[in-house]
Amino acid sequence: MIRLGAIIAQHSLKELVSVPMRLQDSCELVMLSYHRLHETPNLYRQNQQHVDGFVLTELAYAYLMQEWGSFPIPTYTLQISEQEFYKKLFQLSLRNRDLDFSRVYIDFVFAQNNFLGLKEVVGADSMPYTLSPVEVNDQIYEAVLDEHLRLWQAGKIDFSMTRMSNIVQALTDRGVPHLYVFPSPESVAAQFEQMATELSAIKLAESRIAIGHITIGNVETQKESLNEWELRQMLLHKSLLEFSTEKKVPFIIQKSASSFEIISSFKDLKLLTDNLTHCLLLTYLEKTLPFPVHIGWGVGNSMYKARMNAQSANSMSAAGKTSGTYVVTDSDQVIGPLGEETCLQYRNQITDYIQRWSEETDLSTLQLQKILAVLAKTESNELTADELAYHLGLTVRSANRILNRLEEKGVAKILYKKQEKLRGRPTKIYQIQLPANTDGQTV
Repeated sequence: MIRLGAIIAQHSLKELVSVPMRLQDSCELVMLSYHRLHETPNLYRQNQQHVDGFVLTELAYAYLMQEWGSFPIPTYTLQISEQEFYKKLFQLSLRNRDLDFSRVYIDFVFAQNNFLGLKEVVGADSMPYTLSPVEVNDQIYEAVLDEHLRLWQAGKIDFSMTRMSNIVQALTDRGVPHLYVFPSPESVAAQFEQMATELSAIKLAESRIAIGHITIGNVETQKESLNEWELRQMLLHKSLLEFSTEKKVPFIIQKSASSFEIISSFKDLKLLTDNLTHCLLLTYLEKTLPFPVHIGWGVGNSMYKARMNAQSANSMSAAGKTSGTYVVTDSDQVIGPLGEETCLQYRNQITDYIQRWSEETDLSTLQLQKILAVLAKTESNELTADELAYHLGLTVRSANRILNRLEEKGVAKILYKKQEKLRGRPTKIYQIQLPANTDGQTV
């Protein structure tokens, strides 16, 4: 069953009392409460290994996004829908028939959420006071409370609406008429059920097998003694075990005559590679080992597929100028070298389109796939030989040869020549223009 961690303000917990019972057949809810926003990073980190995803208050979500920029596991916000918001407004107007909404302060309506559509509904003359720009930090409660009190004491408002449970008691103590707005138990349960459905699909995808294939670099079997080889294997094995312990990511380690194999899941692979952007394992091994290693990760729906992909990725790592990590996914997408400026993403598949242009240009299908990946990455169809050499790990001479071949076949043309130095040959700028592919698009 899906486990969903709910990071909720302590004062709001009473609003969720009936929710766990409503969800008992769809997910397990783990309540994690905080008093101040600075507590939320630790709550998140301490529990992320024990849940499939998190749901946060909108404030906590904004605070953590501001701190981190992204989330390591699926993370959602608990929101109030426009429909429910207008239902609350209608109920309020029935209880307070003389209420002038232009004299109401609402602290959860602002430009970023399009004022929940209020501007289109009430018009400029009847628009309530809304939240001014405010920094999302531990002082936000005091800042927003001060705005409620300032408007009330200045006689500009007759009523306040808030989503901040932390300031409700203070509004009561100061005699400010107010309404605390929180999604209904039915709405909360519906949101949680939707999240659980999405997490089930994600969990199914992440349960795919991920295998890491690790080899020792710079091996000269004829010169290296057996004892030295065994020592290197022992050091690598020790470092792999220590990495697993340090990162708290369990995986199975299997040793063969010439390599190590790590068996894990796609979910853990994303943790070990910062969502397929940087290989934490390679960084660790480079610091702890006196020799280079090559790492290739493979993902698959079976051990065989994952293993074949891992070995293919390892071969790419070994063939590179640096010991970068490559990943080959179950859909045959190649990503690598991770964390490098030269990292590319392309399909490790020979489509009819690629095959046809390989035959037309006399270039290998792999070279063409990489060239297309460079164009996609740079978001331009203009290249120099230096740029192509840099991204593909080739010599400038080899890159020139490829571009000249494309020009001969009518797939590239020289736009202009750029003279960067007083002496020497000018740099040619090539425009790559491959005809429409199977989707009817020009590359």
